[in-house]
Amino acid sequence: MTNWNKYINNYGDCYVSLEGHELRIGNEVVERVWNISRGIPVVMSLLNKSTNKEWFTTEDTHDWLTNQPKKYAFYHSSFINEDMLSLNVESAAGDDCGIARKHLRVEVKLEYKDSIVNWIHIVYPGLPILRTYIEVSLKDGVVLSESVSESSENDEGKRPHFHELTDDYQDSFPLEPRHSGWRSVQFVDVTDDFDNLVSTQSGLFTRREHRFIQGNLLFVQDHLSKEGLTFIKEGPTPLDYLGGVSSDFFLKGMNVFTSGFGFTSGDLNKHRTLTTYGSTVLLWSGKEEEALAALHAYHDAIHIFNGDKDAFIMSNTWGDQSSDGRLSESFLLAELEVAARTGVTFYQIDDGWQSGTSANSVLPGGAWGKGYYKHNPDFWTVNKTRFPNGLEPIIASAAEKGIQMGVWFSPDSLNDFENWEKDSQVLIDLHHQYGIAAFKMDGIEFTSKAGEENLTKLLRRVLEHTDGRVFFNMDVTAGTRSGYYGQLQYGSLFLENRFTGKFGAWPNYFPHHTLRNVWMLSRYYPTYRLQAEFLNVSRNVELYEGDVLAPSACGQEYAFAVTMFANPLAWMEQTGLSEESVALLEQIVPTYRAHQADILSGHVMPIGEEPNGTTWTGFQSVTAGAAVTTASSASGYLLVVKEYTTNSSQSYRLWNLANVTLQLESILGSGTQEQVKVDGGGHAVFELGGGPFQYALYKYSVLPN
Repeated sequence: MTNWNKYINNYGDCYVSLEGHELRIGNEVVERVWNISRGIPVVMSLLNKSTNKEWFTTEDTHDWLTNQPKKYAFYHSSFINEDMLSLNVESAAGDDCGIARKHLRVEVKLEYKDSIVNWIHIVYPGLPILRTYIEVSLKDGVVLSESVSESSENDEGKRPHFHELTDDYQDSFPLEPRHSGWRSVQFVDVTDDFDNLVSTQSGLFTRREHRFIQGNLLFVQDHLSKEGLTFIKEGPTPLDYLGGVSSDFFLKGMNVFTSGFGFTSGDLNKHRTLTTYGSTVLLWSGKEEEALAALHAYHDAIHIFNGDKDAFIMSNTWGDQSSDGRLSESFLLAELEVAARTGVTFYQIDDGWQSGTSANSVLPGGAWGKGYYKHNPDFWTVNKTRFPNGLEPIIASAAEKGIQMGVWFSPDSLNDFENWEKDSQVLIDLHHQYGIAAFKMDGIEFTSKAGEENLTKLLRRVLEHTDGRVFFNMDVTAGTRSGYYGQLQYGSLFLENRFTGKFGAWPNYFPHHTLRNVWMLSRYYPTYRLQAEFLNVSRNVELYEGDVLAPSACGQEYAFAVTMFANPLAWMEQTGLSEESVALLEQIVPTYRAHQADILSGHVMPIGEEPNGTTWTGFQSVTAGAAVTTASSASGYLLVVKEYTTNSSQSYRLWNLANVTLQLESILGSGTQEQVKVDGGGHAVFELGGGPFQYALYKYSVLPN
């Protein structure tokens, strides 16, 4: 048994301590402990210090992995299979380019025969959140054997559901409670082809059962103590797995493993240094409200809400399907004149502003995804044919109107984004020359973990060289990309392309589909990091003939209203709107904008029924008193949405409220209630007359008893 050099450091209440053979990392509410006396760290403890709840068992159990004698914290036999030669601990405060809450970042460097493993931990002051990921570097001259099979001898001849994890995991959790349940959440992207974005599974832990789980989130609760854990796999959706990954978690008996490094030994031979997907654990206690509040705290820790960058209304012309055919100085100047009336805060020029031609252009022979500089060395300079005076007149007009500008950009995927530094300089120069503050990142295609890491380097370099004044709209509509829980904390998600015109063989824009996707995601993902589109509902009416849920049947105001608890995206040509629609938006958008940052800075959660076009549904943003069910100080916002239904009232179950009366301030919509009573079960009845497709935006506060 080896004792390593003693190391102690802290930031606020966060600390790391290496003494003897124990490594401790934690803060005032949570602590993890590992034994580092042998070749691979062994898990020992996960303690909820607020309740003194110990989650791990140190007993040897028969439901641990068959091929491993010890409860290793991580394992990959290709390059972590020899005695540890050295160990060194370093730590410092960080904030991830100013995006995250200040935290203590701990790096535990473990030297093995073939590799250096940098085992990285992040802990935040006062928060029950511990994040972990692993950077692996091969030593000079080392070439690893290619992995032949992930299966052990014991798996040979077995049916697939009897196979177990034998390798390739970056975190492990030997749970002590016997009577616990689990619920997993799987997300789907590639939204050009998929429109059902969230699904769940649930079960009980039992000693004999084991299963692989696909999904970024795994909620676990001890049914006796009501305490819980949430495990997060910080990686892509199953549609975007790389490096032999086939699952996010493996359950065996009472044990949980975060599975899938994201790269193979062959990948490591080629790239020499690679970093795993992340593994995070959150602690909570109570009901679903508390579990989701802990998840919200995690999102708030990795990306601090910034009203200037996280609460906006963006306009992008691509939704009217003219592609780049209309882009010119005169067209954009006319667009900005209308955008100034409709309340747009960001105007984004999509594909076509640049000299190079993309495959989506009305012009033939364009490039897509990779090889841009080979296609045209000046690909990312301003198109002189469309903009003979440069972008300066457009930027000046936008500035005069108080509108910020953004542009579309497609980083070069060639050879795992080998041009990432060159691409980052393009964006930095666009910001410094024109004040461009939002970049839509599109055409991304990962072929290995190295590509994802190089793209992350690109994003970070841009932030560092613009003092954090820009943000990114990360397109998740196609390709192999980072999903929802990958390295995407540096901006918002451009969630989906939806069109009233034919996209393929038919139109695919319905306001209730947009509403449903935001509603489903809002339980697990902060809506201020989602862009939700609203289109010009008067276009292509003939393609929806006879459809009672058609965009034109819903109306322009309703189409905008269902996006208000995310960031509304005017997916249209502003100049294509009727005067009636312009006047309508001119009236309602400023009122919404006065509250938008407050709405999105709260904890937004779904209320009512799952949208399908015929339900009562909506959202609640809890802005104060979220931690106390009957807090007299509770306040927030409600969006009550009545879809295609004739019912004039509906009971809703609200979050974190019971046995109180709410004072309602009507902000927008047709709601007329001034007060509503919430019963002991959290239910309140809301009324909306006037037929289908109605809504009410309320600000609420709790009246004194």
